[in-house]
Amino acid sequence: MSSPAPAATLSALVAARLLDAPLAALAWVLLERGVPVLGAGRDLATAASLLDALVGALPADRRSDAAAPGETGRLVRVAGTLAADSPPGVLQAALAATTVRSGFAAAIDADDLSGVLGVLAHQGLSDDAASFLGVVLVVERRPETGDTARLVAAHYLRPLVRDAGGHPRRRRPAVLASWEPDGDRWDDFSWGITPDLAERARMRAGDFEAERERRAAVLSGHGHHGHGHDGHAHDGHAHGGPVG
Repeated sequence: MSSPAPAATLSALVAARLLDAPLAALAWVLLERGVPVLGAGRDLATAASLLDALVGALPADRRSDAAAPGETGRLVRVAGTLAADSPPGVLQAALAATTVRSGFAAAIDADDLSGVLGVLAHQGLSDDAASFLGVVLVVERRPETGDTARLVAAHYLRPLVRDAGGHPRRRRPAVLASWEPDGDRWDDFSWGITPDLAERARMRAGDFEAERERRAAVLSGHGHHGHGHDGHAHDGHAHGGPVG
């Protein structure tokens, strides 16, 4: 019996133009720092491959492990795919095991951000609870690329915050990047919320940007490869220290 094909690495997916290096590096840093990442699209195999690559880029002691499901600091990943007809409670059970540092990943059968939010609502999450689920990566096959998969949009669900008086302040999701068919390229809009992303990652903004740039260089083949898949920082973690 032949062995299964090895999972694609982030650098391989960048080379295949599923996404570009800056966007892959952004998702990589955020997931490693505990920010949830959701992969969505009707092309479930590609969405799952993207999540596999992101998880595979984490330090070994951070990756999800069925043999150690409750081990502190390990990523929590929902098995299979969440869809509109998935039994309610599956997501809640996974989130109950998630900590701010462990991170969370799930594949969702939905066309776009609206569809993802619909699946989350079906799973019993309120809009406020869903706002903490981080990055949503939407993949799709388009005629413009000969039916080759592209990451067409990356969104960031901005978490509910409270003002000094304890009143909730809800913010609309932000677009991190979108695919532009003309030129087959990605427009990066994440610079507009870099301070928010850095705070969520518990890093100083300058350190966050530098680490993202370093990893983007690694993924595009122009940077120094550290340890681990796709080249981690030398200590196996992002360089910047926590804020506060």
